[in-house]
Amino acid sequence: MSDEKQETKEPQEQHPKGKSGVRGGRALEGVNLVLYSAIFIAILILVNWFVNQHDHRWDLTPNKQFSLSPQSVKLVKSLKRPVHIYYFGQKQEFGPANDLLQSYRVTSNEIRVQYVDPVRQPRLAREFGVNMDGTIVVRAGKRHYKAQTANEQGVTDALIRILNGKRTACFIQGHGERSLSANGRSGYSEVKAALGDESYSATELMLNQKQIPSDCSMIVAAGPKTDYLPAQIDVVQKYVENGGRAMFLLDPGMDLPNLTKMLAAWGVTAQNDLVIDLNPMAQIFGTQPYMPLIVSYGSSSIVEPLHAHGSVIATLLPLTRSFDIAENAPSGVTTDSLCKTSGDSFGISNWTPSMQQISLRPGQNDPKGPLTVAVSGKITPQSGSAKDAGRFVAVGSSEWADNAFFHDQGNPDLFMNIINWLAAQSNLISIGPKPHERQHLNITERQMGQFLYFGVIGLPLAVILIGAGVWWQRR
Repeated sequence: MSDEKQETKEPQEQHPKGKSGVRGGRALEGVNLVLYSAIFIAILILVNWFVNQHDHRWDLTPNKQFSLSPQSVKLVKSLKRPVHIYYFGQKQEFGPANDLLQSYRVTSNEIRVQYVDPVRQPRLAREFGVNMDGTIVVRAGKRHYKAQTANEQGVTDALIRILNGKRTACFIQGHGERSLSANGRSGYSEVKAALGDESYSATELMLNQKQIPSDCSMIVAAGPKTDYLPAQIDVVQKYVENGGRAMFLLDPGMDLPNLTKMLAAWGVTAQNDLVIDLNPMAQIFGTQPYMPLIVSYGSSSIVEPLHAHGSVIATLLPLTRSFDIAENAPSGVTTDSLCKTSGDSFGISNWTPSMQQISLRPGQNDPKGPLTVAVSGKITPQSGSAKDAGRFVAVGSSEWADNAFFHDQGNPDLFMNIINWLAAQSNLISIGPKPHERQHLNITERQMGQFLYFGVIGLPLAVILIGAGVWWQRR
């Protein structure tokens, strides 16, 4: 039997995917692409929604150039009704102003910011009396006011005017007091300007009436050199005790028996002394012992912003007298110490400008520090409520608010906080906006040359060499 060779055919290996498999794979890739794209778009939408709902900005500049001041923030957060802020001008000029206005918008949901083209919307421009590009208008209800400047001070001032209306501080004259119109070092023209920035009118008043005029929101006695007559004291005392508001700036060395007697009836005794403070910290600021640097404050809302959040803003009170506050205040009167000197201070009793010795004198009853140099008080009328209480503030110096010292340290904040407390404007008691400081980079000519070689020559050359190396390696 012959061997027969049987040829067997091996089954051919078939590809697991045919044409339908290829099409299925491509379809799956397409589905994945659509799915991933949808997920990516959804993430973008969620991120955009979250940013809009939680709009926050970080100002990394040293002087907080792009942040609102605490006063503006406090005012805006106190809004109880919608306020519209309009910017009138060309579209390309809206950017810088919008950065500022958006700071107001993100602070409160009651703020609405709107850009207006006066050419395309002339009716709105005529309604607000706008005839100049770059004008900012603040409107609340039917009232509106044009900001005097296109910066934070101007916008906040417009907000204050809209919300609070007109208020007048009447400065008493006729007894050697500081003058609002004087531009010299001893004048109060800077005080008048600061009051105007916060929507107060400042006017001078002669005490020859039988009562304080009704349009005076408060009265200010800024450094009288002669005493008030008994009839004038009667007018002032009745005004405060019936709900009026007053500030008394009483310099040392001035004999004012009628004024001091009135304050004593309210539990505040003005000492006839000159305060000397030997606090070593004051030497850092270059002040003299007769110019106490105040870093110790009471609990009143007037001075609370000056020592809030663990930081202290110093105030400077040159040539000041001290006050004693009665432990048992008269009926209906509450008092509070605002500013105190350091434990290294003392008062020179019966001081006069002709005295030469300014050292502590044992046996002369010179009071030792800490000494109160500013005090506030409320007087509730017998037939009224605490809401109707009169308010007064006494400070042992008028020089701290004159043109020479008004802008030193925290002096403008202390002064305006007193004014706003007297006017019962608690939403304005804070730290006001400060002027922006320019930042400078001081470098030598050699350092400038190094920056030139590194930035203009070195850095581009390094990029070229790295690129050439990567090309050669790939090749």
